[in-house]
Amino acid sequence: MVKQGAKFVVLAGAAALAAVSAAAAGTHHGTAKLTLAKAQADVAAARKPMTTFTGPKTSPGPVPSGKSVVSIYSVPAPLPQRSAAGVVDAAKHLGWSGKVVFGNGNPPGWLAAINTAVTGGASAVVMSAGVPALIAPGIAKAKAAGAPFVDIFNGVPKPPPGLVAQIGPPEFTEGYRLAEWIVVNTNGKGAQILAYNSPQFSDLQVALRGFEQGIKDAGPSYKIVNVTQSPATDIGTSAGAQRMAALFEKYTEAKYIFCLSESWAGTFSRAVQQSGRKDITGLGTDGDFFLPAIRKGAKFVEIGPDTNEYGWFAVDAILRAMNHKPAVKYNVPFRLMDSTNARSTSGPAIANSYDYRSAWLKLWGKK
Repeated sequence: MVKQGAKFVVLAGAAALAAVSAAAAGTHHGTAKLTLAKAQADVAAARKPMTTFTGPKTSPGPVPSGKSVVSIYSVPAPLPQRSAAGVVDAAKHLGWSGKVVFGNGNPPGWLAAINTAVTGGASAVVMSAGVPALIAPGIAKAKAAGAPFVDIFNGVPKPPPGLVAQIGPPEFTEGYRLAEWIVVNTNGKGAQILAYNSPQFSDLQVALRGFEQGIKDAGPSYKIVNVTQSPATDIGTSAGAQRMAALFEKYTEAKYIFCLSESWAGTFSRAVQQSGRKDITGLGTDGDFFLPAIRKGAKFVEIGPDTNEYGWFAVDAILRAMNHKPAVKYNVPFRLMDSTNARSTSGPAIANSYDYRSAWLKLWGKK
């Protein structure tokens, strides 16, 4: 996933798609499955600090010495950069060498970075915010060289051969929690809602499905009145802000927009300014840079994990692969941040409230 302020190259094979008007969740009928009380309880729990280690219970086996990891980030943006740095942080705590490499913002650049890593003798490779199908040749090359390959974000049901782990949060649940936030914010009285979908990022598509399910479960008084495809080129650009502002001006009764990810927060802010729609709230997954704006009054809600810890999950997966241990399913924690708790932390990003580094090192026998 990608963030504000970077210039992005649209992924190979993805075309900019026209807005599609759809009453995605506006045609359901019957009694609400999602009650106000349940939404309140779930949102309250999601707002709480992340205080407990959620890593595996079983050791990945002994830590070999003298290994090296190349950590590639796909685009120049806070989320993949923080994730990539987390990989090297974990590696260095094990006494390994680690290097962060920029993938030049496009699939050919990603493959070139992987090729350089493998031919340079990297013991393992991690890609942050790449697309598995587009880097399959690089994954195969790493496998042939005996280098475990881990992908962070953009998980897919059928990953390419050689991908030993896909690290990511429960995107469906995160999307559902954001729908519940709207139910709480409206006191169960209903709302009209706009939503974005991604033509490129599989994890954001899953988050949208969770959001749509939550709105559907909330009952017929909640309606998604428009779903628009938003390519990566909408992020941080004038054209992206203009497209969103046009939606705000057209759907004047809509008070909320699910804009996929915090990546679109800057676009959202500009659209609010251009349209004068200060009554609309944006919601998205992830949280790497926008908390200062929320503290200053920006009407935005975000939900996600501590991106730095992603790298530690990835290194655990590498250790298990090196020791021929079975892969494990990772439970990546997340937190919902809004105006009620944004001041409970001081940094720009969602962060753990416990020493996750010590917890991982203890698991790995490196106290």
